[in-house]
Amino acid sequence: MTRHSRMSIATLLLLPLGASAQSLVVYDDALGNGFGDWSYGGGSNFANTTPVHAGTHSISLAGNAFNAVSFTHETGLLSTANYPVLHLWVHGGTSGGQQLGLVLQSNCSAAGNPCTVVAEGNLGSFIAGGAPAAGSWREVTVPITQPPLSYSGNFDRIDVTSNVAGTQPTVYLDDVTLQAAGNTVDLIFANGFEGMPVAANMLVEEHAVTVGSMVSERFTWRDSANKPRVAVLAHNDGQTGPTAPGGYPNRGGALREFRYQMPDGSTRVAGVTDYGNAGQGGFGYVVSHSAWPSNGGGCNGDDSPLGYGTPGSFQRVFEGRHHAIFRFTQDYPRHCSAAPGGASMVVPVAIDWSFSTGRDNPMWSVTFDMSALGANTLFDDSRAPYGELEIDGLGAADISGIAWGDRWQFTSTTAPLTLDSAWAWNTPNSVPYVKLWITSTNATMGLVQSQTMTQQDAGARNAFYHDVTAYWNHTSAQGDAGDGYAMPWQDSWPYQANAYSIDVGASSNNARLTWGTSYGFLGQASYDVHDGVVATAPGYPKKSYAVHVVLGPHSAGPVEAQRAEVEAIQTLALGASIGSVATSGPAGPARSDAITYAPPGYDPVYGALTFAAAGNALDANIAVGAGRTLKHPLLVVRGMNAYPSSVKFNGATLTADVDYYPSLRAGANELWLTLKRDLTGTSNRLQLQP
Repeated sequence: MTRHSRMSIATLLLLPLGASAQSLVVYDDALGNGFGDWSYGGGSNFANTTPVHAGTHSISLAGNAFNAVSFTHETGLLSTANYPVLHLWVHGGTSGGQQLGLVLQSNCSAAGNPCTVVAEGNLGSFIAGGAPAAGSWREVTVPITQPPLSYSGNFDRIDVTSNVAGTQPTVYLDDVTLQAAGNTVDLIFANGFEGMPVAANMLVEEHAVTVGSMVSERFTWRDSANKPRVAVLAHNDGQTGPTAPGGYPNRGGALREFRYQMPDGSTRVAGVTDYGNAGQGGFGYVVSHSAWPSNGGGCNGDDSPLGYGTPGSFQRVFEGRHHAIFRFTQDYPRHCSAAPGGASMVVPVAIDWSFSTGRDNPMWSVTFDMSALGANTLFDDSRAPYGELEIDGLGAADISGIAWGDRWQFTSTTAPLTLDSAWAWNTPNSVPYVKLWITSTNATMGLVQSQTMTQQDAGARNAFYHDVTAYWNHTSAQGDAGDGYAMPWQDSWPYQANAYSIDVGASSNNARLTWGTSYGFLGQASYDVHDGVVATAPGYPKKSYAVHVVLGPHSAGPVEAQRAEVEAIQTLALGASIGSVATSGPAGPARSDAITYAPPGYDPVYGALTFAAAGNALDANIAVGAGRTLKHPLLVVRGMNAYPSSVKFNGATLTADVDYYPSLRAGANELWLTLKRDLTGTSNRLQLQP
């Protein structure tokens, strides 16, 4: 067993699901769990071989003029609320008695690393015996929240300093951990954790943590660059959270914080806004508008309530070693009908958020169930996922531009974005998407559908007002597309986004982002798709679709990269000589009816390449179309009830948690696996052996 955990596997299995975490390893043989080496002044060695407290390595520090061993955590999320105790072992070498200091700092992960000292003291006062001892190890326990440090709050850096102006004999440190309080961090005991040792890069799902004054689920995982990402989903089972002036009651059910690492190593925190009717609501809830008022019907209430104002329930569908699915459900209110004065109704909604180690962007999948209402009762669109975040972590800068894709790619070409912005809508497109960006702060947020436009239509065509398909394959140089302004009509953007936040000559900092579909998408037996290729589609009895939620530096083009991945998936040809390619599966979250996968093996609900094992074995090939690259694909292998003993890619044996990231989904008999490889060409052989 590796030394990433001080508990035995047997001990871990005795803990209930959601049991309190025992510790967060900072160093044992090597740095772990996102900690980095910020030591200064020289004299430190993180690979010292003797003495060691346990394992094979320790840290040595030859004291010289206040130099230090320094640990920094890249997420910036450490808090005494979760980790109130620092624990380590210290060895005095041949002489002992070294004078050591302890310094805690915060904000070191922010842009420019503006570290702030939040607590400091004499480490000797916490060492058993009062000082490092010659020739032996002594235990060090630091209760950070208690005297003499008496600090409560966030921190992201820990320094152990040589506390004299001159030199000191070498001192040794080992087994450095932060010990947890009573927060519930699920260490993935129930979904296949038993078969493998703890890994430092496992996905961590924290139950019921309070973030931004709302009880939430917090997910921390490693992305395609092995950098930490964090998503916070507010529970929706009855709490009421903060609201902006004039805003809706905040009942949760949305993404309220997203963290990722910038190119300079700083951590960006995209949090909630505090203005407008959607302030404090976050992102990822449902919103639907009705066409009945324009077609002889009427409403007895709001035709487009914001979904975060309606409580519901949540479910931890899958908590895996490297993968997770978290589901919100609610009865979304609908107040409009074919005849004025009709009764209000509800539409059951299920939303799945899924996260995967080795991949950047969460998947948001939804099912609307109209089956209890009868066909043609509703005449609605869907603009979900809907909401707004401070996408650059500040929320002050105005939006520079917008881009979207339906059958053609649209982009604004002058900044900042106003209704007067120039645009081009003249590049053919297959995968629907929408994005906003801010150039000055290098930020973007976007949505990319998991299917093509032909497989699942997206982008509204408001035929009751202005059908903007007339401007496909045009630019603003050929004439205005709106009511005396250059941009398309505000009420007819394919994806609403921030259309109503800007005006002629007036930009806005509101980064509202939405999806878009045609009226009738929800509720009509058949609705007009208005996309020039597919004429009609059914909007009843159930409707499901999925989008990748993308946040990142605008300069890196993450939305375009995600769109390219979905395009690449359409070129795949999957095969298997042992096992088989799955050809169908559930049509959406909380659905038992099936869809046929296109291409065969591709599950658009979770964006996974799907196979079926034979005797816990699989020998498969993934052929990628010419000129395409599939980066770190997610695979789901059905019929697996144990981790494979061997995984090979193109004949080379892979290492778990390094070359691939596995999660065994107990009960479903599935192995979820992110393959840490970029696939090109027709020969990409994957072998799983029992």
